[in-house]
Amino acid sequence: MPLRPSDPRVLAAAVADSMVVATDPAARRSGLFYWEMARPWTTAVVDAVRTGDDPLIGSLGTALLDDPGDFDRYTRFTDALVKLAPESPTARELFGLAWEAESNSRIGYHIGSAHTRGQAPVTVAELTGRPVGDPCPADASPPVLIVIPFRDRSAEGWRLRNLLACLQSLRDQSYPRDEYRVVVVESDDAPRRREVIEPYADRYLFARKAGMFNKSWAVNVGVVESGEATEVVCILDADALADRDFVARNAASFQRPGTGGHLTYRDMFCLDEEATSQAIRDRIAAGEAEAPSERLRGFLLRRPPGCCLWVRAQTFHRIGGMDERYEGWGGEDNDFAYRFDFSAPFDSFDDRLLHMSHPPSSLLREDGELVNAHIPPLSWGPDWPIGQRDRFEAEAVSDDLQH
Repeated sequence: MPLRPSDPRVLAAAVADSMVVATDPAARRSGLFYWEMARPWTTAVVDAVRTGDDPLIGSLGTALLDDPGDFDRYTRFTDALVKLAPESPTARELFGLAWEAESNSRIGYHIGSAHTRGQAPVTVAELTGRPVGDPCPADASPPVLIVIPFRDRSAEGWRLRNLLACLQSLRDQSYPRDEYRVVVVESDDAPRRREVIEPYADRYLFARKAGMFNKSWAVNVGVVESGEATEVVCILDADALADRDFVARNAASFQRPGTGGHLTYRDMFCLDEEATSQAIRDRIAAGEAEAPSERLRGFLLRRPPGCCLWVRAQTFHRIGGMDERYEGWGGEDNDFAYRFDFSAPFDSFDDRLLHMSHPPSSLLREDGELVNAHIPPLSWGPDWPIGQRDRFEAEAVSDDLQH
């Protein structure tokens, strides 16, 4: 007997989820590398729907493929699969293919029953000028340091929008305000967003670097320059929307014996643009403790090792921080998590992590590998002090002279 669920509702959802992942552009944007890896299995499900012998499954499946974000089409299709499964060879074939996809694909799907379409995008202007909340007192020595590396050169400012939502969610926490400090490190050729960011960050640092973004170095700068009394470092993506107990829940984990660090989640919930705006309005404008899942839609990246890591500061420094050779986006989080796991007990929890939508940033080479695939994993051993803010100053000056 195949080792797969017997519940036809679970298998029907697997079919529909695979189809949505295969055809919705938002799935590709959520994780380009994972999406490419999943294509052999998700495409097989789509092909079987298009060429199957069951006319109702074909009709309802084609309707979903034509509009993968429609909840009613999703529901009609899955309901039909459940009803037809006992008698339909096409449905049974799809169940088998879909479970193969579920067993191999690193992208899942969620659409809430109360998700509505047509949500107007939240803009930077909508979040700028909102109440700033209480900062961490300047004379405090908080045990928790949250470091957010950042760059946004776009005219639209979608990543700036996300950062503002992230920072405002961090100002609305159940944890004592003098127990954690939030530092934003903007790394660019100029401090483009400083005036907008500063009111919501406990500390703003500008780390000059032209050319490709270097997340690892920006994180190291933030830890080195702000972590004097820090026990725990949270490396947080600017696109993460924190619930109200985010800091309290994760800080408490370090009171357990045998804890060196952890990932807060197993699956990263990458919201589509409409769900991103819904989540921001629920969490920030309406002041809810968290954005309700039933109103959200997006894609679940399975076991990605970045976006939100909590680690002991002592171990962070012992392993040389993040690998500053990584440039662009891709692989730096994996490398850091693997090196940390070798050095200290490293857990993975199952909290929900909301990742707000933004234009794609991951890049693949012509051979399909990530841009940093040439760097040998686990090979970081710097012979210079990490997190030096002037490391790329000469490069920036040279770039200025050329232009």
